[in-house]
Amino acid sequence: MKSEKTMFLSFMLNTIFTVFEFIGGIITNSVALLSDSIHDLGDSISIGIAIFLEKKSKKKPDFNYTYGYYRFSLLGALLSSVILLVGSVIIIIEAVNRLINPETINAEMVIWFAVFGIVVNGMAALISVRGKSINEKVISLHMLEDVFGWVALLITAIIMHFTNVVFLDSLLSIAFTIFIGFHVFKNMNRVFHVFLEKAPQGIDIKNLTEKLKSVDNVMGIHHLHLWTLDGTIPLLTLHATVEEKLNPEKVTEAQRKMHEILKTEGINHSTIQIEYGINGCLEPECEELEKEPHIHGHGTHHHHR
Repeated sequence: MKSEKTMFLSFMLNTIFTVFEFIGGIITNSVALLSDSIHDLGDSISIGIAIFLEKKSKKKPDFNYTYGYYRFSLLGALLSSVILLVGSVIIIIEAVNRLINPETINAEMVIWFAVFGIVVNGMAALISVRGKSINEKVISLHMLEDVFGWVALLITAIIMHFTNVVFLDSLLSIAFTIFIGFHVFKNMNRVFHVFLEKAPQGIDIKNLTEKLKSVDNVMGIHHLHLWTLDGTIPLLTLHATVEEKLNPEKVTEAQRKMHEILKTEGINHSTIQIEYGINGCLEPECEELEKEPHIHGHGTHHHHR
């Protein structure tokens, strides 16, 4: 409950300031202010979605979503990323036009907006940095990034005020947008990897397989599938081959030890299918491999990333 209140406070501060900033960009004729307001709009959407998902994620798995509701967060990340990209394209077009046809900017007013921006975003960053959840940590990074952006805008506005070099506003806007776009693409790349069920980074499948094979009475590991629900929760399924007449107690002990190994790798949700003898796998792929004369058992084939 405390985490939801923290995120809601950050959301309210960021949303109110986004509107204030957009109006300020129009009043001062600053495209840098407008570009940052688009960025803050994306942050507000992200925080709003995070609040919704904080509640949604507490729902237990059901017959419709048997793994739970974790992947809803990916849809939220994708939505906010698209909004940021569309806004970034619009801002870059406007900034380039301003470079070609410079317009007068009220630098003094931009300075006051920048000071206010540092104060408000600094408060939001201090509130969100106390959070413990993944959603709150992501929000905290957004807020800190905004503070640095406002510091840069303040310095630029001061230079423009004393030198009247108005094209700095457009240059800063383009720099902001490129910086934001870089992080948006990184985020979208991560989202697509999760949707395509790429194995999470940080887990060495080959080394993990060797550890599992070292468990007493385990003859081989195959059909190992590793993926993640939302980029943070890894899931794994595998087939483990044991001796054909191994007693149930030893099978249970082998399973327990394999689960313990997986937990040391951060894999708390795993399914281990036990198969007896080298010809115990009923999967079509295994049957095909068993027909090949050079295959002696399945060993560690079928490792998917």
